[in-house]
Amino acid sequence: MSEIATHVWLNGEIQPSRNASPSIASISLNIGTGVFDGLMAYWNDDHYNLFRVEEHLERLRVGAARMSMDIRWRPNELLQGIRQLLEVEPPRTYYIRPIVLRLGPELFITGADSLQADVCIYAVLVGRDNASPIKCCISKYQRVSADAMPAQHKVCGVYVNSYLTRNEAEQRGFDDGLMLDRNGQVTEASAANIFFINRGQLITPAITPEILPGVTRRVIFGIAERMGVPIEERSVLAQEFADFEGAFLCATLMELKPITQIEGFAYRTEQNALFRDLLQEFRVLTHQ
Repeated sequence: MSEIATHVWLNGEIQPSRNASPSIASISLNIGTGVFDGLMAYWNDDHYNLFRVEEHLERLRVGAARMSMDIRWRPNELLQGIRQLLEVEPPRTYYIRPIVLRLGPELFITGADSLQADVCIYAVLVGRDNASPIKCCISKYQRVSADAMPAQHKVCGVYVNSYLTRNEAEQRGFDDGLMLDRNGQVTEASAANIFFINRGQLITPAITPEILPGVTRRVIFGIAERMGVPIEERSVLAQEFADFEGAFLCATLMELKPITQIEGFAYRTEQNALFRDLLQEFRVLTHQ
């Protein structure tokens, strides 16, 4: 269960968390039109490392605009809001969730665009457990098509797709599920991008309109470039799982998670030298 911090930043002010509840008739609650993002505030001895905060806030702005919700605060004001929130909470490592939504009542699909968009930033206390391996299945749920939903943005309603995928995986005894697109190609896990390891190189699905271009994914690209590790972006089919030496998921909250199994295919990713080097470099970046 998530342990939400006692305060939030709501429309420019620090308030108790209980004040941030939306109306039961909020359109964002009823049909999922909110847009969110997530970033890590790493507490490193005596200061916070707000990891890739600018990229996350820009992604939030673009996603909100895609849903016709203009954010009234500039990125530097939202950044200051995050810092204000952290100042009133104990110095710990937090997952920071900014979300743009409409808190007030407006039940009907039409007419909501005339309402002011609200911005809330809250914090969740988290630990770091990126060394523990996970098992994945191939989900029976297809990745939502970009022809139907803006899948490249963190729109609340899109994540019903993710919820169903993760829920099905756990019911089957797995930790997460991999979604295929309508052409049978691997896209991503319920809330993470995926990389495969093969003969000293990384292979990852090329970005399509159905795949979230993750911030942590870009971080892995940067680390691999500095290490001289080639990355191949291409279509990946489930039939190829037997050819790979390892695989891992990456996301803001998950960081890098080694995969030990995809359906009936077993990997020893946590012992793979390339994965261990990537994980070590990632930890160095986040502890600055």
